[in-house]
Amino acid sequence: MVLAQSLPAPCAAALPDYPTITLDSVAPQRSVSLHASFDKAVDNNKEVIAAKYNLPVSQALIRIAKAIPNPQFSLLYGFGPAFTIIIAGNPQQFGWKQDFQTAGKRTKAIDVAKANYLVAEFQVATTLFSVHNRVRRAYAEQAAAEAYGALIESERSVALELQKIAEKRFDAGKAAKSEVLQAELGVLQFETQRNQARIRLTQATAALSALIGEVPEKVEVIDVDDNGIFKLSTENSELVPSPKKELPPLEQLLPVAYAQRPDLKVQVQQAHADRKSLTLAKAQRIPDLFVDVGYQFSTFFRHQPYALFSGNVHNQPGCYINYSVEFPIFYQKQGEVAQAKSTWYQDYNQIEQQKYQIATDIVTSYESVNVARANIVKFQNELIPAAAQVAKMARRRYEVGKGDLASAILAKQQYQQILSSYFDSVVAYQNAWADLENSAGAPLRL
Repeated sequence: MVLAQSLPAPCAAALPDYPTITLDSVAPQRSVSLHASFDKAVDNNKEVIAAKYNLPVSQALIRIAKAIPNPQFSLLYGFGPAFTIIIAGNPQQFGWKQDFQTAGKRTKAIDVAKANYLVAEFQVATTLFSVHNRVRRAYAEQAAAEAYGALIESERSVALELQKIAEKRFDAGKAAKSEVLQAELGVLQFETQRNQARIRLTQATAALSALIGEVPEKVEVIDVDDNGIFKLSTENSELVPSPKKELPPLEQLLPVAYAQRPDLKVQVQQAHADRKSLTLAKAQRIPDLFVDVGYQFSTFFRHQPYALFSGNVHNQPGCYINYSVEFPIFYQKQGEVAQAKSTWYQDYNQIEQQKYQIATDIVTSYESVNVARANIVKFQNELIPAAAQVAKMARRRYEVGKGDLASAILAKQQYQQILSSYFDSVVAYQNAWADLENSAGAPLRL
């Protein structure tokens, strides 16, 4: 993979141009944009696909609630020697039994199922936003991994330039061999850091691939289109807005979060569904009516013994209707009603807790964004230019023999430390921005 220089323009002017380094073992096979990553995650992320199945499940529950109870058919058929005696004919019977739901139980059950369907919709939206936010973080980590590799190569170039100066001074008889060895050690120390950069890059690719619905099957590197935030001269970035752009007031973000947070919508809709469940539980206290209608007759032996009847004995037919209802004498669904009521009250407490958590998340993430942005501006305007100038002057003094190698190495290390700290500030800004979006419950546009 080609890791281009990611140092800002002021630093490039203060220090020599750095060569482009190619890491063949992690060369990118493809590139992807942040927007394309979002689209792939919506279509292919396994968590999103699993969450979407809750919708047809909830739709089926609505259909179940709308179902009218099926009638029950009963048949009684007697046979055997009993019919030879007139007082013990064989009974024959068939009929239908129907459950008539009372107190609007079916309508109330449909209302509960529809309310739960909306809960499922909001849960899918919650999953989608969660994956969206995690894709943003993974993409930012991919960009950070690329920039980290470029940072290591840039710092190595500075050490390599110092080594060349030491070698020239040694060839001219102005420096000892120990200075050359010390400068070479400063270059060699970056070999392990290059390995760390390579591992970080491949790990970031695997994490991003999993989120966009791909199964990592080999060591691969995805090249992201947007790591410009690590370059001070770049203003536009998909990942985060420029640190120079003003943030909206905190007072504007809290109403947005209360209106947009999908997990809060889930909690509010769940409270509505549980209120419907309480209404249904109260309706269950009224017993259903069961109506049984049918036709029955008894069959006898046509010629009774002992001449009990003269002539043939006919069957004895008749129709019947039977009403049955439960008498709620000992139990009137008190447990079900109490459970539904407590669940409903609990929902409101959880909604309040969720609002408190949202407010806390907004305030803390908002402040984290402000601090990260302030640090980035401080690095851009003051620390990096100053450190670059000090490193240049110390190296130049050593080159002309007015300074020692130790001072040049110390200035180089300070400059590298400043660059690493700037890198960490940019990563912190990306994470803080992702936290702020997650707290607000919606993508933020500045």
